[in-house]
Amino acid sequence: MKITVLLLKYTILSGKPSSEIHNITLGVSDDTGIAFSITISAYPKPHYVLLAENGSVNYEMVHSMSAIAVNKFTIHFSKTTVKLADFGTFVIYISNTFGTTSIYVNVIPQSK
Repeated sequence: MKITVLLLKYTILSGKPSSEIHNITLGVSDDTGIAFSITISAYPKPHYVLLAENGSVNYEMVHSMSAIAVNKFTIHFSKTTVKLADFGTFVIYISNTFGTTSIYVNVIPQSK
């Protein structure tokens, strides 16, 4: 009797969060609102925070993170009403146990 054993190897690459995009520029007007997403590769699942130019946490933008795969995530940001304070440079600070990365978001006024 011959027994065949099939061994499957599944490797998860561990590493600090990374993104192919490091700078985002969004042109928005008063009536368009803000909505954008970024895709991050990381394992384990990263934590993130959106910081304003002065370093304070931005609590006004709605955000969520969804898993595409065990090591790939999409972070969604949106805000329906744009105020003067919403223009400027923001930093998305993303981290896990292996390191950190930052993505800069420039929100600029766009004429209609």
